[in-house]
Formats: sequence, C-alpha cells, structure tokens
Amino acid sequence: MLASALVASGGAKNVPGTTYVDKAKGYAITIPKSWQLIPRTQADVKALIAKLKKKKATVALANFYSTILSSQAGRTGIKSYRFQAFDWPGSLTSPVPVQVSLGITNARKAYTARDLPSIGAVFANAFASNKGAKVTVPKTVMLPAGKAELVKAAIPVGGGVTNGAMLYLIPHGKKLYELSFQIEASQLASASLFTSIAQHFKFV
Repeated sequence: MLASALVASGGAKNVPGTTYVDKAKGYAITIPKSWQLIPRTQADVKALIAKLKKKKATVALANFYSTILSSQAGRTGIKSYRFQAFDWPGSLTSPVPVQVSLGITNARKAYTARDLPSIGAVFANAFASNKGAKVTVPKTVMLPAGKAELVKAAIPVGGGVTNGAMLYLIPHGKKLYELSFQIEASQLASASLFTSIAQHFKFV
C-alpha cells in the first residue's frame, strides 16, 4: 500500500489516498484513505464483521458490511469483481452506497483502440436493458493508462431511488479492465472524485 492523493473537486481539494497494487492482475488503483475494502469472499466478509462488532466504535461499519451480504447484488459483486471498496462513512447516509468496483475479463486476442466503440455499445445496451434507465452515448476518453470508453447511466432501483453508474472500459493487451463507480444519480455529474480515481489507475 502506498500513500497518494486524489483530487476531490475541480483541483480545489486534495483527498489523502491509498494505492493498492495487484501485481497478479497487473494494475494499481488509488482510492481515498477513508474508503473501506470489501473482502473477496463471503467468509472473509463475515470474519471482518465479527471483528468489527467487538468494538463499539466500529459496530456501524460491521452492520454496513452485513447489508452487503444480505443483498443479492452485494453477494454477486463479491464473486464477480477483483476489487471493491466503498466510501465511509459517506455511504452510511447515502440512498446508494458510494462505491468503486473493478472487473477484469479476458479475450482471445489483444484489444485495439478500434474495438472501443463496440465494447462501449455492449455495456451501454446492458445498462439500457434496465427498465427506465437513461444511458449516455459511449465516448472514447484518454486516461494515463490509455484510451478508454466511458459510459454513464441512471438506473431506477425502486423506492424513488436511482443509481448513478459511471463505467470506464480500459483495454490492455488481452484484458479488459472494467472500472465502475456508483452513487445516487443526482450526484453523478459532480462526482469528480471518480474521474480522479480513473486518472490515477495504472498498469504495473
């Protein structure tokens, strides 16, 4: 783990960050220091919950981890993603947990920049398959890690709550890195921290 910093709002505020290096999968990701990692197995999440419940100061955090295990989406995320973390304590009061996830898929041949539009279309269509979803037209953006396809969506999740999703699709060799963020949809446009995390994403 390495110390770093992230830009939270238009360059006006620097947020202390921690960089996590995953040499096995070839990437490094920097997130705010206060964000909490989600272990990659349900057993490890349960063990963490038990540990956190032993201290009064961390009972609320333990209960939040319990909500992850109690939801189908939370359990699926643990299986599907290589890396996940959430804003704490910000997620405690948010109708949609503020979260980053990284998925990695493999291809038979190396990706090129020409593949980006078709890749973006696949994910945009997947977002659009949700009833009432509003999805932006995918666009190619340049990150320090290389060209990526960016897709944004607002997806109703019930109870008057709408999930705002931001997804960067970053090809590298025969791997596609799917760097995704979620927040309440009304806050997505101002979530410059997500852009900063994407700008700090690196291959190692």
